[in-house]
Amino acid sequence: MPRQQAAQSVETAQRRFAVLGRQLPFFVVFGVMTIALVVWEEYGPGLPDAALVGAAINLVVTALAATVPWPALPRWAEAVIPLLDMVAVVCMLAVGARASVLLILPVVWLAQMGRTATVIAVVAGVLSSTGVDIVEAVRVGELSVTPDNAARMFTVPAAIIAVAVSLHLSERRSTARRQLLAGQSALVEELLAETSLDRARLEGVLNTIDAGVAVLDPRGTLVVVNRALRDASRGALTVGARLADSAPTLFTPEGTPVPAARLAAVATGEPVERRVVWWEHASGERTALRVSTAPLLDDDGESEGSVIALHDITDELLALSERDDFVSSVSHELRTPLTSVTGYLDLAVDDPDLPPHLRSYLEVAERNAGRLRILIDNLLLAARTASDAGSREDVDLRAVVEDVVESQAPRAADRDITIDVSASGGSVVSADVGRLTQVVDNVVSNAVKYTHRGGHVGIALERDGGKVRLVVEDDGPGIATDHQARLFTRFYRAPEVRHTSVQGTGLGLHISRQIVEALGGSIALSSEPGRGTCVEVLLPAAEGA
Repeated sequence: MPRQQAAQSVETAQRRFAVLGRQLPFFVVFGVMTIALVVWEEYGPGLPDAALVGAAINLVVTALAATVPWPALPRWAEAVIPLLDMVAVVCMLAVGARASVLLILPVVWLAQMGRTATVIAVVAGVLSSTGVDIVEAVRVGELSVTPDNAARMFTVPAAIIAVAVSLHLSERRSTARRQLLAGQSALVEELLAETSLDRARLEGVLNTIDAGVAVLDPRGTLVVVNRALRDASRGALTVGARLADSAPTLFTPEGTPVPAARLAAVATGEPVERRVVWWEHASGERTALRVSTAPLLDDDGESEGSVIALHDITDELLALSERDDFVSSVSHELRTPLTSVTGYLDLAVDDPDLPPHLRSYLEVAERNAGRLRILIDNLLLAARTASDAGSREDVDLRAVVEDVVESQAPRAADRDITIDVSASGGSVVSADVGRLTQVVDNVVSNAVKYTHRGGHVGIALERDGGKVRLVVEDDGPGIATDHQARLFTRFYRAPEVRHTSVQGTGLGLHISRQIVEALGGSIALSSEPGRGTCVEVLLPAAEGA
C-alpha cells in the first residue's frame, strides 16, 4: 500500500509539470517568431492586430499551463492548451507569416493523448493550415494556388496527417508495452512477496526444530542456517560462510579425524545417511551428531548444492553406554551366585542316594540354570563386542562353517532337515576364531531352529573380490517386512516365532552384527513370509589370501 501511494504521488507531480513542459517549446518558438516580425519591420511600425492577438494567446496559454492544477482535472482538459496554440498559429497565418510549421507541435501533443485527440489534431491542424486561404478565397470569390500558399494548402496538411497517425500508432504500441511492463512488474512484485513470505515461513519452521539444518550452494557456501545449527556451532556456521573454512573439528566413532576432502564432497552433494560423528568444540568437550546429507538437483539432474541435517545424539549415546554398563554390571553380579547354584546342583544330581523323583526335579533346575548362564554370557558378550572384536588371526571360514554344521547335525537330523554346503574360492579372513564361530553358529542355528520339519538349509561360501561372502538360506515361515529392520535389535524376536515352542533370547543376531561390524564387515537379512529367510555375511578377506 505505501508503495502504491508513493507511485501515485510521483505520477501527480509528473503530470503537474508535463503540461508546462510541453507548452514551453511552443512558447519559445512562437515568441522568437513574434520578435522577428518586429525586428524585420515587414509590416511597418508595430504588429498587425491579428499577430498581437496570437502573441497574447501564447502568453495566456503558457500562464494557464503553469498555474492550472492539472492533476485535479480530467485528462482531456489538457487538450485545451494545444488547441489554443493552433488558434495563435492561425492568427500569425492571417497576417501572412510563414508559421504553418508551428502546427506540428500542438498536433504532436494531441496525437499522444489517444484516438479521439488524434482525430481532433488532424482536423484542427488541417483547418488551421488551410483555413486562412479558404476564407480569403470565399471573400474574393476565387481559390488560387500560389507558391506562397501551396505549402499551407497541401504539404503542411499531409505532414500533419502523417505525423498524427504515426504518433498515434507509436503511442498505442508504447501504451501496450507500458501495460505489459506494468503487469510483469506487478507479477514480479507478487512473486517476490510470495518468495519472501515462503522464506520467512521456512526459516520459522527451521528455527523451531531441534535438529541443525544447513543449505549449501555448489561452492560450499552456507545459504541457509537455522538457529539450532548456529547455536550448536557457537556462531562459527553462519550464512555466507564457507563450510571448508568454518567447519568444526569432526571425528569418526573410532576417533580418527574426518578429512577435509570428505567435507568438500558433502558440500558438493555427496549423500550421507545417518552417519555418526563427534564434534569437538574444545579440548575434551565433544558432541555426538548423527549426520544426513542429500544433494539439491536442478531439472537437468545437476547438483545445485546440498542439504545437511545434524541431530545431537550425545544424550542418547550416553544413555546407551550407561545401559550397557548397567547390563554388564548386573550380569557380573548374577554370574557369581549362579555359578554357585550350578555347582551345588551338579553335586546334588550326582548323589547316588538321591531319590528318582528329586533327581528329575533337580535336573530340570539344572537345565534352566544352564539356560540362565547362557543368557548372562550373551549379555556380557553383547556389551563388549561393540568395541572389541577379539584377537586377529588368519581363519579359514570354510573350516568354521564345517565345524558348525557338524555341531548342528544332530538337531537337524531330529527334525529331518538337510543341510547343504557349497564353497568356491578362497575363504580366509582375519578374525578371532571364537567370535567368528559364534557368528556362524548363530546364523546356522537360527536357520535350523526355524525351518519346518523335513525342510532344507543351504549354506554358500564364495570369494567376491576382496570380500568373503557367507549366505545361509532356509525355507522356514519367513518374516514380515515390517519386522525385519528390528531383528538386529537387542532382545527383539519377530511375532511369528515369539509365541512358538522355539526358545530364544533375541540376542543372537544383535551379537552377530556387533562382531561382524567390529571385523569391518556387514550382515544383512532378507525374508518373505512363507518363503523362508536369507542371511548374508560379508567379511574382508585376509591380506594375501
